[in-house]
Amino acid sequence: MTKKANVKIESMAYKGYGVARIDGKVVFIPYSVIGDEAWIETMEEKKDYSIGKLMKLIQPSPWRTDPLCPYFGLCGGCQWQHIDDSVHGELKKEILKEVLKRFSGRKEIPPMAVSSSPEPYGYRVRVQLKVKGKAMGYYQERSHHIVDIERCPISHPLINQIIPLLRQELSSLSRVKEIEINVSPEEGKGIFILHSLSPDQGLKNFLKGFLQSHPIFKGLVLMSKGRLTPLGDPHLNFTISLEQDGRRILRFRTSPESFLQINLKQNETLIQTVLKFSDVKRGERVLDLYAGVGNLTLPLALASREVLGIEENAAAIEDARFNAERNGIKNCNFIHGRVEDVLNHCQWEKLHLVVLDPPRMGCKTVLDQIVRLKPEKIVYVSCDPTTLSRDLHLFSESGYSLQGLSLIDMFPQTYHMEVVGLLRSLC
Repeated sequence: MTKKANVKIESMAYKGYGVARIDGKVVFIPYSVIGDEAWIETMEEKKDYSIGKLMKLIQPSPWRTDPLCPYFGLCGGCQWQHIDDSVHGELKKEILKEVLKRFSGRKEIPPMAVSSSPEPYGYRVRVQLKVKGKAMGYYQERSHHIVDIERCPISHPLINQIIPLLRQELSSLSRVKEIEINVSPEEGKGIFILHSLSPDQGLKNFLKGFLQSHPIFKGLVLMSKGRLTPLGDPHLNFTISLEQDGRRILRFRTSPESFLQINLKQNETLIQTVLKFSDVKRGERVLDLYAGVGNLTLPLALASREVLGIEENAAAIEDARFNAERNGIKNCNFIHGRVEDVLNHCQWEKLHLVVLDPPRMGCKTVLDQIVRLKPEKIVYVSCDPTTLSRDLHLFSESGYSLQGLSLIDMFPQTYHMEVVGLLRSLC
């Protein structure tokens, strides 16, 4: 049974919801913000909370602003375009503190730095668009209905040049269900990855002609039933600038199957934060878990004696080794395999530092193995504060103390965040 009420938004919660109370019960309200006074209607009733829908603003928050995107509120990609982006970082900081207290059992949270994005829009260099018939876009929130889009304001201008080119050819892509677009601002070009039900020779011939007609594309990849068919050059390149030894530029290659941070400027901030927390010395040995294309491995190698990176993705390992050679970095090595398996079967000399950037589910499956290595420091990079909180609690039970936190707003206009934590051994 729905209930209508006049509420005041008191705080923000993970997932980006505003929080109010009705008769003492918490109500989560999408597309609201602290300071809003509004009429809402409860749509879902749970034991401990309700989900509400904002029906009418009575008094808008001073932090409210007009969204730039015509699809905002319908498309499920962004949650915070209605909030002035100058306060996103601080709002996420308060959300993170609350999540850490709730899931890690902490009463005290170390001082936390916040790095806001210099580009609140136009930052994404990767998007995944769903395709069905003549529709191409993102899923509507909490559904599989496709919101048909012409452009995406949070995406890089190159992506917004590419979207209409692909839209014009949807009739020839009838068996494609998803299109990924990756771009390199440095090269001024992009690639796209087609997830096709069953590509035939006719589709391949069409795509060859399409590539030749549109020089903005370097190449593409057809993916079907786990098989990849590349056309043209599907690799992209980007550089990072490090405040290391004066100023050092590293050049990276990425393959279509490799992971790449979507916000390249904030990726540099992430790397600098990891280096600062690591404070690694020339004589120290470092282990980089979930190393990817060497995004953190190579910068760490410049400051240390030796870095070993472990990565399960074969394409990423190939890129990482290529990137090390390209940049003349010889004191890092990469092992291809699941982190769990490699840690179980390898013998290790004394490690000073372990750096890890695990998938969203966190590092619970390898946490005991990391602790057995007895590193002096652990630098943990996470995109999910709930699993980060759980793992920080487990590390604390194993003798590691949380000494520092940094929140990087890698994903403006959304509730997502990147967090870096520094742990030190108490032993």
